[in-house]
Amino acid sequence: MKNKSIIAKKFMAVILTIAFSISLFVIPTFSIEAKAANKNVVVVIDPGHGGTGDRNLGAQYNGLSEKELTLQLANILKAELEKYEGITVYQTRTTDVIMSLEDRAKFAQNVNADFVFSIHFNASSEHLFYGSEVWTSTFGSYYQKGYNFGQIVSAEWNGLGLYQKGVKTRIGSSGNDYYGIIRQCVARNMPCVILEHAYIDNGNDVSLVKTNSFINKLAQSDATAIAKYYGLKSKTLGTDYSGFTYKSVKKPNGKLYQDETGPDQCDIKVLGYDVASGNVLVELTAVDKQSPVIYFSYSYDGGKTFCPLQMWDRTKPTQSFNVKVPSGTTNPTIVVKSYNNYEKDSTSAPVTVNASFVY
Repeated sequence: MKNKSIIAKKFMAVILTIAFSISLFVIPTFSIEAKAANKNVVVVIDPGHGGTGDRNLGAQYNGLSEKELTLQLANILKAELEKYEGITVYQTRTTDVIMSLEDRAKFAQNVNADFVFSIHFNASSEHLFYGSEVWTSTFGSYYQKGYNFGQIVSAEWNGLGLYQKGVKTRIGSSGNDYYGIIRQCVARNMPCVILEHAYIDNGNDVSLVKTNSFINKLAQSDATAIAKYYGLKSKTLGTDYSGFTYKSVKKPNGKLYQDETGPDQCDIKVLGYDVASGNVLVELTAVDKQSPVIYFSYSYDGGKTFCPLQMWDRTKPTQSFNVKVPSGTTNPTIVVKSYNNYEKDSTSAPVTVNASFVY
């Protein structure tokens, strides 16, 4: 009876910690950098999509339209940034019009932009994923500037309760940056980032995006990140970021390719089965040498169905959690998938739970 009591307490104590920690690529070379603005900064806000036609609409889910959200956020962001001294702000579009990626970059070039911030919201074909992410160039100082800003804005988004997927790069078949707006800006000697604020096809983020004033909060977070990056001041806001410091990543020597494979390790152990509660205590070890593991999902029916993606505590390669097995299920078979921040997954070997695991 004493052992059963201890085990029961153990099961009750195991709660998966939801960690909104920011875990980006592991880059070993950082330096502390302060960047107080010593000249007028020119930035361009680029609301993604616009106009008619499927591609121009962007993601359309849950009564939310990406092209409308990007413009709404951009308008607020521009107004917020203009409360700071030493910055000039432009927008590539201010109405619902079609605008090519090349024309957006040309516009930024014509106003002598120091940085282009492309505003977006996300969706996936599987509708599984949630959280915020930043895309930047893979090349030299463009990567450095994009990654540095990405760290700052990710911290701001994290404070709003959005899960952080990190700063990423992607190379296309031509060997250049995959995303057109980044590629077009780099060709014109301008750093550019794509800011994927949240997913509008997953309830985890939609519940936030549909909250009153959340778009305003996102815009304010973006503005704060830009102000911190450039060390701006605002008499209107009573804010001074001239002493703000951040860790600057060094310029890469070569191209930084995207991770095309799932985690290197995805192994599970069943530690016990509390038949009365239906809880199976599972230990998962998930490791990826190229990019961080950020989600996991489990199945009790051998992989036929999986639970929604759970947040992974990136500070620990091995973690324990409970799998709730419906009553009446006999000999459940546990399978777990782990995902890295490129949404590539690996699947564990199945473990069938039987009497040997029962306490």
